[in-house]
Amino acid sequence: MVPRAERGVGIIPQGEKWAEVRREKILSHPPSEAIRVTSEETLQVFSFPSLAEGDEGKYTVRFSPFTGKIYVPIWHHLPVVEDGEKRFLENPSGLVQLRRLKEHRVDFGNLPPREVVQLYYLRLPSIEAAIRQQVHIMDKYQEGKEVQQIESLMNFLNFQFQATSGQITRDSLAALAEQTATFLVNSGFLTAVDPTKRRIAELLAEASQPDRLGRVNPLVARIRLRAAYLEAVRREMMPVLVSEKFISFLRILLMEREITRGIIEEAVGTLDTMVGITKRGAAVFEEERPRYSGGDIGGMEEVLRKVAVSLARVRVLPYLPAARKAAINLVSCREEKKEPNREIIGDGADELFSLYPVVELIGLGYFQKAKERIQELSYNPLIQVLEENKEIGVEIA
Repeated sequence: MVPRAERGVGIIPQGEKWAEVRREKILSHPPSEAIRVTSEETLQVFSFPSLAEGDEGKYTVRFSPFTGKIYVPIWHHLPVVEDGEKRFLENPSGLVQLRRLKEHRVDFGNLPPREVVQLYYLRLPSIEAAIRQQVHIMDKYQEGKEVQQIESLMNFLNFQFQATSGQITRDSLAALAEQTATFLVNSGFLTAVDPTKRRIAELLAEASQPDRLGRVNPLVARIRLRAAYLEAVRREMMPVLVSEKFISFLRILLMEREITRGIIEEAVGTLDTMVGITKRGAAVFEEERPRYSGGDIGGMEEVLRKVAVSLARVRVLPYLPAARKAAINLVSCREEKKEPNREIIGDGADELFSLYPVVELIGLGYFQKAKERIQELSYNPLIQVLEENKEIGVEIA
């Protein structure tokens, strides 16, 4: 007996019901059956700290403490070759499997019937670039060609459901096959790289063909369409899943940006208040022959050291070089830290290392010289990096 769900009556409502069930299942339990691989080079990124402190997840946003660059994880489907006997990766050299707990090692030359996805880390030159990239990806899935393509697919599936709901002849099936072929070409599904899209194209093409015995079978056509419909629902969920994942990354990046800019703004405000760059500062920096006490000098040195310690918490580009340069100008650089700071600061690092730190100039009573150095090598670079990277307007629903 043919199950009710597969009879001609009510196929569209039933398909919508199945679609809703699958939609909720995908959202609550995202598929994780794919074989995960990555390159040996990418494994090196795992040694970098997570940008979100306390996040012990392997596949999270990371940063290089040596350069300040951002590393964002992203997965791509890897093409699998099938020769009729085996499924295998065409060029597995340099790839390693990222196994889950209790997952068996697979043979890249004889793969089980599962998709293969490869982990990459996008190396982004700054946190600003990383934020823009996350927004771009979400916009692409939510508002771009991807959504339009799925909408056109849903419309065509409804058309095919209607076309196969009544009596079908060989002539009408041939006409449907021709219309399907035209849709697949025009929509881009026929040449899609994505495995789900290719599967949808195959199911749509099969739905307008006779069954295995060469008969015109409306029921078989509707069953095939139902499968295509469910694959389409799976694809429809991708924008939701992608958004959830990338919103999480975006929140991490925006938080780091907020903290970083807050550190720099606080340092700028403190230096301005102390030495008087845009307003009147402490008297010793305003008078030609200032009167001061040892307590005044000790207090100012303590402030500058606190500012330098705070600036040392800046971790990412484009803010890292300016923050590190400003801090070293204030309190100098320890010998063992010079090499990594050369990489961060770039040209001019050795010249900066050779200067008397500002705290020593103040200790010697060279207040005007100290003020000039603070403005030139600490205050101005910090102000500049803030101005060049003004707030990006990002809304998160």
